[in-house]
Amino acid sequence: MPIVQQFLRIFLDIVLWRRSPQDLPTSAALVWLTLAAYVLVSAVQLLLLDESGIVWFFFLIADPLLLAAWTWLVLKVYGHTERFQQTISAVFGTGALLGLGLYLPLQLLVTSLGFNAESGVAQVVALGLVVAFALVTGRIIKLATDASLFTGIAVALTYFIAINTLVGMVHGPGN
Repeated sequence: MPIVQQFLRIFLDIVLWRRSPQDLPTSAALVWLTLAAYVLVSAVQLLLLDESGIVWFFFLIADPLLLAAWTWLVLKVYGHTERFQQTISAVFGTGALLGLGLYLPLQLLVTSLGFNAESGVAQVVALGLVVAFALVTGRIIKLATDASLFTGIAVALTYFIAINTLVGMVHGPGN
């Protein structure tokens, strides 16, 4: 259990901007573990939102695959593919941690207060979560590519917009 706590602490420190993806080991096992955590937290989120099967497919299968491919492509463009395992572990691990520690509690709070997903309160919370995602993932990309924070955030937001556009195209409006 101490090794799990050590990794959780590193992921928390990455979220809080105290550590970097380079503080993680280059490990295929860690990539698979963080991927599993990311998918598990996504499944809980989808279960609470009572989403349709196609949305489940996108966020449990397509999202992790596209996120990994996007991360690899960005690292390739910047000439740092050797950092892929550390970077994708950081992205999946912090995504799972943010989902578990921030998204799920806020989702439960908003729902328990009687607000639906289309309410102003839920929309403001969603915007705050997008900002948190962009800042954390953007900084990970910045550190992995040696680019600027602006570039890292732009890369993170481009991915976020792309995956949500794909979901919207397949899921359709109002479904």
